[in-house]
Amino acid sequence: MSLETFTGSSIPELFAQVNAVIGEDAVLLAVRRLTDGDDAFEVVAADPETAATRKREELARREAASIEAAAAPPPEPIEAPAPEEDGSAPPRGAAPSERPRTVALVGPTGAGKTTTIAKLATHRAAFGGRKVGLICLDTFRAGAVEQLRAYAELASVPLELVYEPDDLTAAMHRLSDRDVLLVDTPGRGPGETQDLAAVAACLERLSPNEVHLVLPAGLAPIHARRMGLRARSFGATHLLPTKLDEYPGSEATAILAEELRLPIRWMTDGQRIPGDLRDGSRAAVEPAVAGRGLAL
Repeated sequence: MSLETFTGSSIPELFAQVNAVIGEDAVLLAVRRLTDGDDAFEVVAADPETAATRKREELARREAASIEAAAAPPPEPIEAPAPEEDGSAPPRGAAPSERPRTVALVGPTGAGKTTTIAKLATHRAAFGGRKVGLICLDTFRAGAVEQLRAYAELASVPLELVYEPDDLTAAMHRLSDRDVLLVDTPGRGPGETQDLAAVAACLERLSPNEVHLVLPAGLAPIHARRMGLRARSFGATHLLPTKLDEYPGSEATAILAEELRLPIRWMTDGQRIPGDLRDGSRAAVEPAVAGRGLAL
C-alpha cells in the first residue's frame, strides 16, 4: 500500500479516516497544519510495512548524506567573539528552582483523556501560555501514542514516552525546563488489577500536584461511582467531565463530583482542538445540580 494523505479541519476526524482506510495499526508519518487556513490539517499515514520501508529509505538517505559531509573538506574556522558576562541568566542546563507543576489524567478507556490532554496543552486559557510538556504512560495502545505524538508535533510541545516506572526519573529530568507537565495514563477496567497497580506505581513516582478523573457524561451512575472510588485510591483531586455535547443536560458527573467532593476545573463538550474546553468552576457546574439540594 502507498502512502495515504488526509486533509480536513478536525484532527480526531482525520484519525478516524486513517483507521477506516488503513486500519487501527496505521502509522502516522506526518501531521502538519496547512498554511492556507487556520483550521486545515494534513495527515500522512501508511500501513506498518510501508511505513517501515519509508523509514529505512529515509535512514539510508541520511547515512549517505552524513558520509558525503564527512568526506568534504572542513570549512575555515571562524573566530567567534567572546560572550558577554552579565550574570543575569543561569548557565545552560542548570536545574530549575522547582519542579514543573504536574497534572495527571486518569479514567476508563474511551473517556477522552488523550484528546483532553491535547486541549489542555494547546488552549491558552488552560495554563496562561506557560511552557507545557507531555508524558505518555499509555504505551499499551500504539494508536494512543501516535495520536498524542501528532498533537505534540502540532503544538511544538515535547513528549516523553514512559514504558516502565523506572523510566520516569529520566523523562522528568528531560522535561525539567517545562512549567507544566501533563500526564496521559492508560484506561483500564476495574478488573485489570495488575495494570491498575502499574498506573498507581507510576503516579506514586510522579507525585503529581493534581490528578483529574476523566469521565464521559453518559457513563452509567453505578459505573461512574465505581470509577470515582477507584480514582480516590490513586489520589484523585478533581473530576473532569467529557462528551457533554453528546449528553446535553446530563447531571451524573456533577452529582458525582459533589458526592466525592472532587472539584471540577475543566470540562469538554466536543472534539475540536484546542476548542471545546470549558470552564468547570462553580458558576459553570452549579446549574447542572440545581433543584437537587446540592451545593457545589
